[in-house]
Amino acid sequence: MLSKPAVLRGTLGDAQVQLSVKPKADEDGLEGKYFVFGQSAQILLAGEVDQNDLMMEESHNGKDVSGQWEGSFKNGLLSGTWSTLDGSVTKPFSLKVGAP
Repeated sequence: MLSKPAVLRGTLGDAQVQLSVKPKADEDGLEGKYFVFGQSAQILLAGEVDQNDLMMEESHNGKDVSGQWEGSFKNGLLSGTWSTLDGSVTKPFSLKVGAP
């Protein structure tokens, strides 16, 4: 899954979000960004996929990790848990792959 660029839309907690991810050009893994609808900030993502499992870290500045996404793909749906780096805040997410 996600062997080519993809746009995913759905929810992160109570917020509507859109992720854009693509395979990294020079190594295994994924890179991309996401935003919360109604907010202008885009948050960077980097991570990897192992069969149907996904793990990505997010960063506001490209250096300091601010959170992580752990989930899995099943029937065209990516779902799992987002958490802050220290694990003090967690939110469920559910995203569906859409057309890029």
